[in-house]
Amino acid sequence: MPEGPEVRREADAIARALRGRPIVRADYRVPGLHDRARVLEGARVTRAWSRGKAMLIAFDTGLVHYSHNQLYGRWVVAPADREPDAGRTVRVVLATTRRAAILYSATDVALIAHADLEAHPFLARLGPDALDRATAPAAIAARLVDRRFAHRTLGHLLLDQAFVAGIGNYLRSDILHAARLRAGDRPVDLGSARICLLYTSPSPRDGLLSRMPSSA
Repeated sequence: MPEGPEVRREADAIARALRGRPIVRADYRVPGLHDRARVLEGARVTRAWSRGKAMLIAFDTGLVHYSHNQLYGRWVVAPADREPDAGRTVRVVLATTRRAAILYSATDVALIAHADLEAHPFLARLGPDALDRATAPAAIAARLVDRRFAHRTLGHLLLDQAFVAGIGNYLRSDILHAARLRAGDRPVDLGSARICLLYTSPSPRDGLLSRMPSSA
């Protein structure tokens, strides 16, 4: 499953390709969205970004595209005149006269009014984004000792998007290895010095959770 860094890189690529240019093709091959998406033709992308493992693309119409790649979803940016890969299921095509962003395979797709974004069931339960520069180590430290999380094993906790958004299996393994902690350890049993290993690193400037790879 794509994790936070992969979705962030896809968002960055979409922003470079589409932002500020009129959409000439908005093709949503998802039940209930095909007709609604027609209002996006002529609209301009104002922003593309990720929240954890979710892709968000804002338009100047006030609508926001939401999608989750799930297990097999993938965004590809290509020349607008290139035909999508016939071997994969196309879900969304957003194209300008020059470039197109194509979503393959994923089925968790919605168009949401910007004002309703925070009420979306997936987005509403997300914890702080591990890739957001505003997510400070102190915020992670506070959550590790919060009673909602402190008694859970790190192996389960680090995958909980309500704890910190954007971490999946390989990042969990990397974090535990770098911190020299075990999947069965619980924050409540570790003590402050060992808990500190989860959000600090040998570099005094960066925390482990804030060093997740990103092109942003």
